[in-house]
Amino acid sequence: MKSQSAHAFENIVDSGDPTIFRGVRTRAPGPQGSLPLTAEFLRDHPSGDAFGMTQNAGMGWDPGELNRKQFLLLSTQGGLREQDGRPVALGYHTGHWEVGLLVEAAAREIKVLGGLPFAGYCTDPCDGRTQGTPGMMDRLPYRKGTK
Repeated sequence: MKSQSAHAFENIVDSGDPTIFRGVRTRAPGPQGSLPLTAEFLRDHPSGDAFGMTQNAGMGWDPGELNRKQFLLLSTQGGLREQDGRPVALGYHTGHWEVGLLVEAAAREIKVLGGLPFAGYCTDPCDGRTQGTPGMMDRLPYRKGTK
């Protein structure tokens, strides 16, 4: 017998309505061009590098620019907003949205300078909002030195 929580989960992840899949694109043209693979590259690089190139091209990067030096921009962006700035989902604090604008500016500059920017987001609850709550235990500064 299924628990009530299992039933609730199924209701969340499966509407039971097969019509929701109408119009879902499952095929589209791929990127134009070819990966900059050479015999030396295939011999000297891990296979994950070639796989990464396919992912990068698949996300829309020009395949001819995939050998650029790579940079990771890791930020604590949070929240989600409309193009006009109205909130869709709140961040933990004001400024969470603007972090994304800073990452965008840095990524554009890296591209101009010949690099290949990547962006990742790892939101932090270190915001004052979690002070005195169990969420405070997730803060790196709080955990540092405590055992």
